[in-house]
Amino acid sequence: MSLNATFPGAHAAARRSLLHRGLLAAAILTSFHAYADDAETDGKKKATELDGVTVTGVAIENGTGALGDRSVHDTPYAISVVGKEDIEKRQVNSLGDVFFNDPSVVTQVNSYASGWSSPIINRGLGLSYDSYRVNGLQVSSWGGEWPLEVMEEVQLLKGPGGFLYGFGAPGGIANYITKKPTDETTLSVSAGWRTSGIASGQVDAGGRFGADDMFGYRLNVFREKGETYNGGEVDRKAVSLSLDARLSDAMTWTADLIHQSRDLSDEAPAFYFSGITQLPRAISGKADLSVDGSYYNIDQNLLSTGLAWKINDDWTANLSYGVTRHANDVNKIFSYFQNAQGDYTVNSYELGGRSESRQGQALLQGKFATGWLQHQLVAGASWQRDLGWDRSYNYNPITDANGDAVILNLYQPQRVSHDSTASKEVTRGAATFQKAVFVSDTIQFAPGWSLLAGWRYNDYEQVGSYHTYPVTPTYALLFNPIDHVTLYASYIESLEAGGTVGTDYINAGQVLDPTISKQYEVGAKLDFAGWNANAAAFRLEQGASIDQYTDAGKYLVQDGITRYDGVEVSSDVQLTAGLRVGGGVTWLDTAYDKLSPDNAANKGNRVAGASRLSGVVHADYDVAAIDGLSLYAGARYYGDIWYDAANTLKMPGYTLVNAGAGYRMALNGHVATWRLSIENLTDKAYWSNAGLGVPRTYAVSVKFDL
Repeated sequence: MSLNATFPGAHAAARRSLLHRGLLAAAILTSFHAYADDAETDGKKKATELDGVTVTGVAIENGTGALGDRSVHDTPYAISVVGKEDIEKRQVNSLGDVFFNDPSVVTQVNSYASGWSSPIINRGLGLSYDSYRVNGLQVSSWGGEWPLEVMEEVQLLKGPGGFLYGFGAPGGIANYITKKPTDETTLSVSAGWRTSGIASGQVDAGGRFGADDMFGYRLNVFREKGETYNGGEVDRKAVSLSLDARLSDAMTWTADLIHQSRDLSDEAPAFYFSGITQLPRAISGKADLSVDGSYYNIDQNLLSTGLAWKINDDWTANLSYGVTRHANDVNKIFSYFQNAQGDYTVNSYELGGRSESRQGQALLQGKFATGWLQHQLVAGASWQRDLGWDRSYNYNPITDANGDAVILNLYQPQRVSHDSTASKEVTRGAATFQKAVFVSDTIQFAPGWSLLAGWRYNDYEQVGSYHTYPVTPTYALLFNPIDHVTLYASYIESLEAGGTVGTDYINAGQVLDPTISKQYEVGAKLDFAGWNANAAAFRLEQGASIDQYTDAGKYLVQDGITRYDGVEVSSDVQLTAGLRVGGGVTWLDTAYDKLSPDNAANKGNRVAGASRLSGVVHADYDVAAIDGLSLYAGARYYGDIWYDAANTLKMPGYTLVNAGAGYRMALNGHVATWRLSIENLTDKAYWSNAGLGVPRTYAVSVKFDL
């Protein structure tokens, strides 16, 4: 039995009712916020949206960038897509957990820890600051993620995206797609609670109005507040508004706005393991190692607009423009282990700043024939300006009353504090300009066979550092032997901007040169009723950055390449009407190669942070005996990794089990959905790259479709 709460947009009564329900929803959320401010236990929930709702609007964003509008099935690269239904079902609140069922993706940090690196690793490579998009618009994820609560789905392009998106790390591109206006008038209200005491609330409303339903809207308001599982405090607010206007049968205008603020205080330190060869024994992630006075506050804003024009049945054109702004204020704690007995130093890192990115793109796509050849052409141009303003860094050890560095122990926690003393004044920092033109043509030259070729010319300038003009190509051969099956072989390049060396190196502040990455991939995509499967074999070569130790100290240098050879296989099968099972495996063979004599000792070593084997199994079950009850469970194995290029410290593998349940019921003429999710069901203690892993945590929520 399918339950839904959709209201035909043509019914004026429904629209009048929406006002009443909207006021009710606002009252509920306002009451919740008052509760959250007064209570010690406050909260977090996940993406909410109505089942059975038709989402409309011409999308100018997509997960394949310069390839234009193309289905995932017909794209010659591996792409993982997770929709809001799955995000909501599992109540996940971090990008890594979104891709829990993808064995190639590893979580670096969770949503209640400020990331100092990418939130995820894909195929053994971390994503960079320029690897994230919202509706195709580049955004910053430095120190915090974008709110999943306002997203329709999240896409992950695996591997370099140089032709598709321009400069970027070869680990992939994560693209968030926002919730869009609905054809029917809809309204839902949600409330939730999460370990240890985080309460949350959300309102999600959508519909159309005006003559002939010309205008559409989708509004989401979300807040969570409370105590995290490891002794910190979080207060996060998010608002999104998506609009469209059907200017004519052939032209649609769209606009999106997102605001998010997150204050994370008294968080546990980020741990580093450099210099030791044996790990301390991991303890539960719920241990309170928080440092009073520490904080990591972010403020994120996005405003974008676009115009989509259907010229005729064969040709379309799109114009888009967007502005994103990101600000942070940081008094973060870093801790360095001294030995396997768990002694560690405590260091504060005070910094902050803001950044702004302005981007525009024009895209033309269409199809035509030359003789027996069928062409699918995409051509476009883009422009981007990135500006930054930075505070001076203040990096110091926390000391005792005698001025000596504080040494704490993992197994004997002590409370320490550190109040910020650094200046908040910012000065103009980095400035980057990008201009690009691109073109691709997919040529069908025989039944089932097509050839893709594309080139992007980039004019990339990092002011005061370098100016380069690379051409990044992509080539692919695709074969569709039967419907629902795509076989492909592809090649793609990417140019990655050189980063700035961090403060814990002797050569701190040095801007490294840009590096070229190359990926070769063959794969298969099968998508049938009741089951699907994906397989890919790949080789990726990336310029290597290595810690080089000298008598003077540690340097970060570019030397040689890192090579990633891998195979990934995944599948989902509908075994019965109520039971669906799936799983996947990723195998990686990685190594440092082509090194200079100074770093020859690392040649052949496994690449730091890349596990050799990862796997996952998962299942969903609709309980036939109890209408509306569904269960899910998943087990994920994360293989061991080397912490450093020298392969002197190995971090052991571990297995996590997640489970949960959902129950949909009719309540006073509306639909209520109750959910329970348990992460790390066995309460496994483990080390992640950033420190202690997430302990067993619970999330409960209820959503009312009004």
